[in-house]
Amino acid sequence: MKFFGKKKAPRSDAGQIALCLGGGGARGYAHIGALRAFEENGIDFKLCVGTSVGAIVGALYAAGVKAAEMEEIGDALDLKDIRSGFILTPDDPLKIGRIVTNILGDADIGDFPKRFAAVAVDLVEGKQVILDSGRAGLACSASACVPMFFRPVIDGDRHLVDGGLLNNIPADVCRMLGAKKVVSVDINPTRGGGTAELGLIDVLKATFSIMGANASINGIRQSDVLIAPDLSRFRATRKDGHDEMIEIGYNAALEHIDEIKALFADSAGKGAGK
Repeated sequence: MKFFGKKKAPRSDAGQIALCLGGGGARGYAHIGALRAFEENGIDFKLCVGTSVGAIVGALYAAGVKAAEMEEIGDALDLKDIRSGFILTPDDPLKIGRIVTNILGDADIGDFPKRFAAVAVDLVEGKQVILDSGRAGLACSASACVPMFFRPVIDGDRHLVDGGLLNNIPADVCRMLGAKKVVSVDINPTRGGGTAELGLIDVLKATFSIMGANASINGIRQSDVLIAPDLSRFRATRKDGHDEMIEIGYNAALEHIDEIKALFADSAGKGAGK
């Protein structure tokens, strides 16, 4: 069965400036802080693309959920409801999407007031997949479905897993969908560290960290403004300190507000000159 239907005609409100939200597990709380900073400063993106946790937060944003409500959702969230199995015992990936469906129901991406896309990877073809139609909760499940921790999302002949394997900061996808400028939030700027340990967990963590670094280089280059909060002391698998992560994301975004406003002002000026 295929869960993602035919693509609808491109929407004219794709916008010249897009928001890109990168992956990083529980560090995604910082995305919420960044969104609060945007709201307070009247910055409204018409196009949002996300990978992994960035897809989850991005879907809520594109659907019209405000940062304050996301904070309440995040505060009540128990990560054990998402991942309850043991290492190397893959869990049900649809648990991920419940974060979205509990708020939005069985919403269709095409019905969002803002244009949205989640990035996943098809294990069968070994290629990136852009999910910009169909059920939002399922798209988020696919985009955040970390191999070995979760089973792939089966969509017809495709086996979809975490988009961070190939594109952790999907700024280039924003441009594919019509954006002229891209503001990216990178919640894992300290990625890439290795390890001298030989234990299975340490080796796996180092492997994903190195892969994540390689999968982020192009996105960093494709970003016109890069917001990169320092979340190095927080773990991607735990929500400990989530309130602090939100504030760090908020303050990091504020540091770039003038740059972002300048992008919008420049875009508006060019539009008026047409």
